[in-house]
Amino acid sequence: MNLEHLQQKKAAISGIILAAGTSTRMGRDKLSLPFRGKPIVQHVIDAARNSILETVTIVLPEQSDLEPLLDLDNCKIIYSTERAKGQAESLKAGISSAKSHAQGAMVLLGDLPLISPEVINHLIWAFSQEPHNWVIPMQEGMRGNPITIPSQWFDKVMELEGDTGARPLLATPRLPLRLVKVNEIGPFIDVDTEQQYQMLLNRYDTAI
Repeated sequence: MNLEHLQQKKAAISGIILAAGTSTRMGRDKLSLPFRGKPIVQHVIDAARNSILETVTIVLPEQSDLEPLLDLDNCKIIYSTERAKGQAESLKAGISSAKSHAQGAMVLLGDLPLISPEVINHLIWAFSQEPHNWVIPMQEGMRGNPITIPSQWFDKVMELEGDTGARPLLATPRLPLRLVKVNEIGPFIDVDTEQQYQMLLNRYDTAI
């Protein structure tokens, strides 16, 4: 199968990077913390830009100290004006930017610094095969991120409230869901606490 044919079969998926959280459990802005010479969230941005996502949108807080630290070339920037209400507000801000053209939205959390373009592309192709299904990476029975949401569910996303993200919708009976086996660790290593950050540095900071 040639590249042109593959591109025709690829679903149009918008990447949405959530980077407007309050880092309550960390007690400081976790996304700006250094890892391999860059802020944690920059690794997510770079992976998304180097993938075959149609677009990359990053959701940031208003008047953030984070934005000047980042290379945001070729990213659309959205500001979450209601971030104090929880992650759902940032998710809705990102989904609003994708509604007009995308078949799906891949929601990338800003604290997954080991996510790779290869994993993102693997999930894109899985979604492209069945674009009515939600797609979630899985390894040894554990679910990870990013989650890809079909466009048919965008209106339901816009009804969410609180700090739960899309999790309430995942409990929908008979939800069309595809769990995709991923062998890499990137979708399963996040940084919510100081302990997790120190573990990330100890285990992976010098890795290539």
